Amino acid sequence: MGKLVIFAKYVLFVFSSDINEKRKHVHVRDKSGKIARLCKFWIKPNLEIAYNYGFNETEINEIKKLISNNLELINKQLDKFYAGKKVKSINA
Repeated sequence: MGKLVIFAKYVLFVFSSDINEKRKHVHVRDKSGKIARLCKFWIKPNLEIAYNYGFNETEINEIKKLISNNLELINKQLDKFYAGKKVKSINA
């Protein structure tokens, strides 16, 4: 699992197998590490939720806003990941 960006309450990350997926996306878990609270957002072609396990609607809206407001940073991190470069997580 490659951590991309860490926000106050959430961690955005990718799995090594994600390199084979055709659409850019990020997975999100809460910072406490509870894997039962997990969601996935497609980044391209549009920002949309792929699935959600455990986050309430308010949290999903907050996560979507964080992704939207930090899309340039997230895309730079994803580009490094997809290029096979080592990605160092960024605290935002």
